[in-house]
Amino acid sequence: MTAALFDLPDPGPEDRGPASATPPESGAERTVTFLHTADWQLGMTRHFLAGEAQHTYNAAREDAVEAIGALARSTGAEFVVVCGDVFDDPRVSSRIIRRTLDALGRYPVPVYLLPGNHDPLDATSVYSSDTFRAACPDNVHVLDQAGPHRVRDGIVLVAAPWTTKSPDTDLVTAQLSRLTAGDDIRIVVGHGIVDEFSPADDPSIVGVDGLRAAVDSGLVDYVALGDRHSATRVAGSDRIRYSGAPEVTDFDHVEKASGSVLQVTLSRGGEQPAVDVAEHRVGKWTFATVQRDMNGAADLAALRAAFDALPDKSRTVVKLALQGTLGLFDHADLEALLDDYADRFAALQIWERHHDVAVVADPTDVNSLDLQGYAAQAADELVARAAADDPDDAAAASSALALLFRLAGDRR
Repeated sequence: MTAALFDLPDPGPEDRGPASATPPESGAERTVTFLHTADWQLGMTRHFLAGEAQHTYNAAREDAVEAIGALARSTGAEFVVVCGDVFDDPRVSSRIIRRTLDALGRYPVPVYLLPGNHDPLDATSVYSSDTFRAACPDNVHVLDQAGPHRVRDGIVLVAAPWTTKSPDTDLVTAQLSRLTAGDDIRIVVGHGIVDEFSPADDPSIVGVDGLRAAVDSGLVDYVALGDRHSATRVAGSDRIRYSGAPEVTDFDHVEKASGSVLQVTLSRGGEQPAVDVAEHRVGKWTFATVQRDMNGAADLAALRAAFDALPDKSRTVVKLALQGTLGLFDHADLEALLDDYADRFAALQIWERHHDVAVVADPTDVNSLDLQGYAAQAADELVARAAADDPDDAAAASSALALLFRLAGDRR
């Protein structure tokens, strides 16, 4: 079980973790394989999921945690590092804490958890809760002290935990500045956005130049980062990586590559230090953004084909943005298409800021409905207003005609 938080004396450099019974010979070749993951954010909910879909999504996120343990076994990884945001909020339920720790306890290897911005080591930290302390298995270690933590002879983690949601310094660079050259394989475990991806003036942003210098000089062998939910190489380097989240959390126009875990193999002491990184898919969900022009029957057919091509529809969420102009018949077909797939997908939502489909009211379309009396008079009035110069009035009339068309039924 992890040691108590906040009340431990600070160990000396390189001394955290198991003692080295037989230090490796200087210059001897050493190799390690581990799994790099981050941003589980367990307890997260998505506002666009309701009822059964939300429950299915929660279960998939728990399944991803189990899958990482199975992956550790099948790849021969020595340990797993989770680079921040294991939990979505310090107030996460005791049920989620216990179920997560039960799953981690079944891992065949040690697991190292780094507090991040969603679960920092502040006064309300989930890691200091009675529930976490009581349920934490022996193979789970919270990186609650900044600096080096020895995993075994020749292998050291350099941790940069968050102790507040708003750090006033670059936590990763601060730890790099305290290191001196050595023969150990060193793996930095950090969290936060790098300045390569953020122009913001925030003191906690991680400086890429310092990371690049550290790996190029051999001061450290790999920088494992969390916070960015897309799997990403930083500064074009295989040695500086975001793992991404193990299950998708946002649409693919925002999150380009999520749902994977990185298997990392490092070697040092031979003729040439080496790094090998492989991505393993563990996520099951898809959040797809669909943007298309919509101007006729051919575009409707293409949209249906695009929907048909999306995998595992019960675990797929679609954000839809259409642009164009449709006649009443085609618009009715579009509405029927959306009704059909709204039942098939976990969720189908309209991206209002980018969605604009105008309805053209052709009098011959209205005549085909064979309306009588007041309904026919109302339809004729709506056709006239839909052609008016006032765009708001025309749009409202077109929408009313589209609704009338659906209620009256297709008379083609």
